[in-house]
Amino acid sequence: MMNIVQACGVVAKGKGDAIVVATMLSMFIFDRIEGADGTATGVPLVGGKAGLVLGLGMAKAKTLLSPAAAQAAKGSTAQRINSVPLMGGAAGLALGLALAQPHKRVIVMDGDASLLMELGGLATVATQRPRNLLHCVVNNGTQFSGLDNMKLPTSDFQFAEVASKAGYVHAERISDGAAWAERFPKLLAMDGPVFAELMVETMPQQTKDGFEQTELPLNQYTRMGDEALAMQAWLAQEAGA
Repeated sequence: MMNIVQACGVVAKGKGDAIVVATMLSMFIFDRIEGADGTATGVPLVGGKAGLVLGLGMAKAKTLLSPAAAQAAKGSTAQRINSVPLMGGAAGLALGLALAQPHKRVIVMDGDASLLMELGGLATVATQRPRNLLHCVVNNGTQFSGLDNMKLPTSDFQFAEVASKAGYVHAERISDGAAWAERFPKLLAMDGPVFAELMVETMPQQTKDGFEQTELPLNQYTRMGDEALAMQAWLAQEAGA
């Protein structure tokens, strides 16, 4: 399986001017690995837990050494909006953006627990048939990954198969990081909706004896609204360019 830095890093490196919608785990990873320009340039996308530690370590070092990268890591670039705390709403949010911005590609980095809450969203997306939507789901079998790692209520749910049956134009399951890097630009270029189920290793659990939850910055409670305003301004600027 790939790790979460590989899953998100491929998107950050190759998204171009696409809009990105992310759920909580991907949001935190994007926050860590994206530089001031919104890409993950310089972050190694190496497999396994060692690769996860290396990738996050390199990303942290970049923010310590670069004021611009540190500023970017405090929140999203204008191209990304995070559906937190709208758990289960990522697909619907991405669908709305895809329909409103038909000339831009839209990528959603959904979570397995999040998508399970709103499986009907797959049918809604398939019915609307947005040609510019790439719907990815991070399938690591847990909720609150990297913290308590709560198991999903179902094991080995076949998200890609369900998306295909719901009516997505193309759906596939990808387990290998190198394969994901090779497939991503091709999937992004396809007429959609396209679905990619990314099989991702569970992050190491932190909630053990002596663990203390890091206090979330205040902007975590307002960031979705702030991101919506920033994206609105960015899209307006793009339209007027």
